[in-house]
Amino acid sequence: MKRITMFLAAAGLVLAVSVPTVLASGGGGTRIALRSAKAFPAAKGSAKFKAKPGERELEAEVEHVRRLVGSTVTFYVAGKKLGSAKVGALGAAHIERRNGAVPGVRAGTVVSVKTAGGVLIVKGSF
Repeated sequence: MKRITMFLAAAGLVLAVSVPTVLASGGGGTRIALRSAKAFPAAKGSAKFKAKPGERELEAEVEHVRRLVGSTVTFYVAGKKLGSAKVGALGAAHIERRNGAVPGVRAGTVVSVKTAGGVLIVKGSF
């Protein structure tokens, strides 16, 4: 009995460690963390995808990029440009798209945010 309990506890720990970027999942959609790239170590972000019959919604944001205030950053989903947003005075940018403007999102779909020059800021996957 002890071996089974220890095995289940170890399996749960491995599962928790192997899926660190998913923050939440369920009826309200799936939210992931976007991790900083080497060029922007303080940056962080998140992305949320919701799908219902006939309706899709994707939101993404990047924060802690004060050195980019006033610059435009570009959001990508599955390697395709989702759109661009200007970094505000607090060092954050946000984008929200619905329905036809939202590409298909599946497990493993990568979301990234890059500078206008193509430098990676944050990245994560569903």
